[in-house]
Amino acid sequence: MKVTYLCEESIFEDTVLAVGFFDGLHLAHQHLINETIEIGKKLGKKTALLTFDVHPKTILFDLDYQYITPLQAKIKKLKQFDLDDLYILRFTKRLASMDPKEFIETYLKNAHTIVCGFDFKFGVRGSGNVDMLRKSKYFQTIVVDEITYHGYKVGSTHIRDLLHAGRVDEVEEILGHPYEITGRVVHGAKKGRMIGYPTANIDTTDYLIPRKGVYATKTLVEDVWYPSMSSIGHNPTLNCRSELSVESNIFEFDQEIYGKEITTVFIKRLRDEIKFEEVNQLIKQIDQDKIDTIEILKNHL
Repeated sequence: MKVTYLCEESIFEDTVLAVGFFDGLHLAHQHLINETIEIGKKLGKKTALLTFDVHPKTILFDLDYQYITPLQAKIKKLKQFDLDDLYILRFTKRLASMDPKEFIETYLKNAHTIVCGFDFKFGVRGSGNVDMLRKSKYFQTIVVDEITYHGYKVGSTHIRDLLHAGRVDEVEEILGHPYEITGRVVHGAKKGRMIGYPTANIDTTDYLIPRKGVYATKTLVEDVWYPSMSSIGHNPTLNCRSELSVESNIFEFDQEIYGKEITTVFIKRLRDEIKFEEVNQLIKQIDQDKIDTIEILKNHL
């Protein structure tokens, strides 16, 4: 898959093109992408996906947006699909103010077929919609219907709500895989090693962080998966950090990994973050957390 960044250039000609933001690459996104690939094969056309480098809110409202799949993670996952091209559109204030017709003329006119979700919006203030795409003289448009799961629309908004609630096991069912965070290991307060539970502190950059608490997790270090348990919070018993930290105690592991990139996947939330009066109480609880984590991971391949 060739990756191309666009400013004001159109995509290559005669392409079957999936369009959207695709944060999370959840099951509905996967269905849309697979539909794009299948159409391309039937028509004998190249297949591609068009997305944006940042969420529009980061430009429109100057927000530090947190992603289910930041751009580099999204690119890595998209490489698992049989797409010919990935187009990444640099979102600017000029793009935000672009009329929908101009957006089509600038970026989409060379497409043979556009594939999008039923609620896809584009152009200034989201004024462009699927009906406008259907009426375009340049390409065919195929709209993928809403997919629901347990009564909810399969979408990034629902996933974000679940992560904020700590319901990572339900997120896995919608993503098709566990929620994961990839980042470099950074130095922390090193208090965990003093109680027999050293942790790897992850630089989470612009990932959406699940609800504070302790989780059963698995951690990937240099292509090897290890069982682990992870804490999200402020370490109230040991050092009460002001900034939120994500740190993993990796079982059966004693390597030096500062500066290395690791991936932690979240399987199930165990409990809330608790401030204990005595360190011994904390150690006793962590001992139980490890027992609970091992039991949970037995049933998770």
